[in-house]
Amino acid sequence: MVANSFTLDSKPLRERIADRIRSDIVKGIFGNGERLIEPKLAEIYGISRTPIREALRQLESEGFIEIVPRKGAVVKELTLSDIDNLYAIKANLEGLAARQAVENITDRDIEKLISVNEKFISLFKGGDGVVEEYLKYNISFHNYFIKMSNNVKLVEILEGLNKNFQRFRSVLVSKVDRVEEAYLEHNKIIEAFRKRNAEYVEKAVRYHIESGWNYLRSKIQGV
Repeated sequence: MVANSFTLDSKPLRERIADRIRSDIVKGIFGNGERLIEPKLAEIYGISRTPIREALRQLESEGFIEIVPRKGAVVKELTLSDIDNLYAIKANLEGLAARQAVENITDRDIEKLISVNEKFISLFKGGDGVVEEYLKYNISFHNYFIKMSNNVKLVEILEGLNKNFQRFRSVLVSKVDRVEEAYLEHNKIIEAFRKRNAEYVEKAVRYHIESGWNYLRSKIQGV
């Protein structure tokens, strides 16, 4: 059962509803191809249909749902081609953010990256029941150097793009082999920042993201 309460925050109601529906899609509460019927959603979330309609339009623009003739809004199933394109964009844009961050990053910032990465791997080794926690630290690692680019527009684009990755991020950091690989790849990124080598940093970030996609693709295809 989907809870029908919303905590008060500064976001407009439309965005809070979009966040909730997006989260429920990520969790699998709403499955691929499932119809999202406005009256039913209004009943589930305890609100009127107008903000539901606005939230669905936002989620359509983000690629979470699509409007199908005679069916209305349905949860969009991402194809391998869709995910290929998303990862190609992410690898290039996040690599650019890392390159630009080299000019701004300090030794203290690098120590922060090390701390976040160590927390990421230590939580995973701590056992089951901490998936959300180490997911949080993995995301924090990436967001930290992205924001250090000081490129507001680039940060904004990546924030929008990364919402799509919520749909399969748990696969990437729910297996021991991939988590350990990600940890080592993070260390290579940190070392590149330590050397203030913009080209090396960009390549390390792109390799890390492409490595994650290759792993995910193998799981999707059952290789």
